[in-house]
Amino acid sequence: MANETQIKLWNESNAARWLKLGDAMTRPLEPFGQAAIEALTPRRGEKVLDIGCGTGETTRALAALTGDALGIDVCEPFVEIARSKGGARYLLADAQTHRFDEQFDLLFSRFGVMFFDDPAAAFANLHSALRRGARVALAVWGPWQENQWAAIPIDVLRELMPAPDPAGPGPFGLADEAKLRRVLAGFANVSIQRLERPFEVDPAQLADQGPAAAVLRQSGASAEIRSRFIDGVTRALGGKVPKAVGYVVSAIRP
Repeated sequence: MANETQIKLWNESNAARWLKLGDAMTRPLEPFGQAAIEALTPRRGEKVLDIGCGTGETTRALAALTGDALGIDVCEPFVEIARSKGGARYLLADAQTHRFDEQFDLLFSRFGVMFFDDPAAAFANLHSALRRGARVALAVWGPWQENQWAAIPIDVLRELMPAPDPAGPGPFGLADEAKLRRVLAGFANVSIQRLERPFEVDPAQLADQGPAAAVLRQSGASAEIRSRFIDGVTRALGGKVPKAVGYVVSAIRP
């Protein structure tokens, strides 16, 4: 099964953490998603496909602008919540392999396309779901080293235990601009714009969110290690809001 590891992770672990953190998890993402919506320039009567829709915030926003949006996600708890809120259509499926029986005028994602185990195959599949001339706008994270909300906790964690660089499918899976352009090779007019915004976060939240938090979970870190980690992040931030760096990617389906 494609993306088997990510499907298992999001359904069995990530969804519960994400829903527990609620607005604190999604609030820092909103400026990037709004920038991508503005780049997409959705119009009434257009049909939108929203990849990695989560609980449907962006799908509902797009549906309000166009009248028709379909959100797709592999996470069943997210899709159940999205459906309960209505406002758009939702599909529980893997966008890398799902064969869409309709075509779309617009392709959108707010931090939902970095998790494919085969990004080139995924974007080839999405290409086939778009009409000629369809517009694309995506928000993805830039390099993890430039994202202070990820890099500072990794540096702190390395004082406590080994912590590898984030790699593979995950939040920074498309952070390399050259790789991003390769997986979008089937699209035209590809534009990648760097966007920097504050990432408002409580230091304790970074024990549950981001690449350092993943290492803590996978290592079975003790309560003492977690406490020392949170104290270290608090000191490292010094009361300042960490920086977030993303890319707003736009393209055309030729």
